[in-house]
This record gives sequence, C-alpha cells and structure tokens, in this order.
Amino acid sequence: MPVRCLLLMSLLVLGACRSAPATLLLAVSEERPLHAAGQTVVVQATALDAQGERVEEPKLRWISSAPEVASVENGVVVARRSGRTTIAAAAGKARASVEVQVSIPSMLDIRVDGADFLLAGNSIAISAVVRNELGKPLQDVPPQWSSSDESVARVENGRLIGVSPGRTTVTVTVPPLNRNLAVQVVRSDFARMEVEPTHLVFGKPGQKQQLRVRTFNNRSVAVTDVPVTWFSSDWSVATVSPTGQVTAVGPGRTVVTATAGRRKAAAEVVFDVKTASR
Repeated sequence: MPVRCLLLMSLLVLGACRSAPATLLLAVSEERPLHAAGQTVVVQATALDAQGERVEEPKLRWISSAPEVASVENGVVVARRSGRTTIAAAAGKARASVEVQVSIPSMLDIRVDGADFLLAGNSIAISAVVRNELGKPLQDVPPQWSSSDESVARVENGRLIGVSPGRTTVTVTVPPLNRNLAVQVVRSDFARMEVEPTHLVFGKPGQKQQLRVRTFNNRSVAVTDVPVTWFSSDWSVATVSPTGQVTAVGPGRTVVTATAGRRKAAAEVVFDVKTASR
C-alpha cells in the first residue's frame, strides 16, 4: 500500500480515537472586578470526556454576551467599560460560562470636614468615595494617600493628622483618577480672635473699609498664620472679601463675622449702610 495512504489512514484512526469533550469547566484566574479599560483576566477552561478524562487542547469557541463591556479571545478577557458580561465557551455539545464584572473608576471625591483649619496634634476623619461610570460606589478599590509635606500633615488609618503649623496638599489616587485637598495646620494653642474696628458706618454704597483681625493663644499672646473666614449676614447690605475688606451695597444693617475653625472665637462687626440723600 502506498505510503500516502498509510499516513492518511493513521491520521483518520488517531482522529477517531481522540475523545470529544463532554463537559467543560471554566474558572477565572482572578475573581474580582476589572477596574481599568484594557485590563485583562484569563478564563481557564478544562475539558473532560465522557469518562471524566481530561481532553488536551480542545478547540473552543469563545463569546462574550456584552462585548462592549468586555471582549474575549482564546480565553483572554479584555475590559472595555463598566458593566457585567457572560463569557461562554463551547466545544461540540459541551458548554460552560462564567460572569465577569467590569467596574472602572470614573468619579473620585474626598470626604473631610475642616481640612482648611486643623490644629497641630489633632486629627479628623478623611475618606475617599469612588464611583464607576454608572455611579455605583466601588468598595474594593483602596485609595492611595500622599501629602506634599508630611511634616505638616499626613493621612494614616483613615485620619488626617495635623503634625505642625503650615500648609500642604493631600492627594488621593485611585488610578486613573486623583484629587487634591489643600490643608492648613494651625498651632495648637490658638484660643481667640478680635476684629477691629467693631463698628463701621458708611455714607453711600460703594464705599470700602478694611477690617483687621488679631489672633491670640491661650496666654493672650498674639499669634500669626491663623486662617480666617469672613461672612456677611446680608450681602444686599454689604459684602466682605476673603481679606476682610467690606464694601457697602445698599441701605440697612448687617453683621460681618470672622471665624477660625470650629472654635467659638468669632468676632462680630455691626454697621449701618446709609444712602446719601443730600
């Protein structure tokens, strides 16, 4: 018999002897959501014949139920956008599937109260809120915190810690996002403040006067570098700038208040705004 015929018969016999998969088992190499576009995960397939023996190198067909969420090729899943998809494999009549979740960080916010006025030696709670494109909070994406000057303030165990007086920028990063927060740490002995003058009288709208603030420690010694916030109880009467400059707007009375942190160290300024009639 010709050699070609013998070779062809051998191939046919081997093909007939190779068992067809009766069962498919799929497993994801990492059972967690994909958090970045282009991130990959491998779906491992195990094919068994009717006797439960492993079938080596089975020819599988792969499909993703939502390729816009994640595509698949030869068992390698590639993240596209947030959502869920079912990755299925087939070999003959054998079928199997696994679910893959993609949750890509799209929004990042810092939750903290009073970072612009933190006493040295004190700490306040700080946290990051991460959401995907669908607005769903992500719980399994740990934020990374850093400070431009850890000698002023640092983040540790969910707390923003004031170390020494000064200014720094705290940054939270959840790839590919990051957010910055300006932090000012004030000396721990800050106790009270005064505003001068305590009474202003304007003759017509548009006039300006400057208020001055003095800050003191618990021994009544003047201290500096205490951040002050200014407010007017009625902006239709007078406005006040971040530096304490008051501008008359219209007739009436208002109270301009300087505050520093949560301490009750606020000074009030009461004044009349009068429109010149002569």
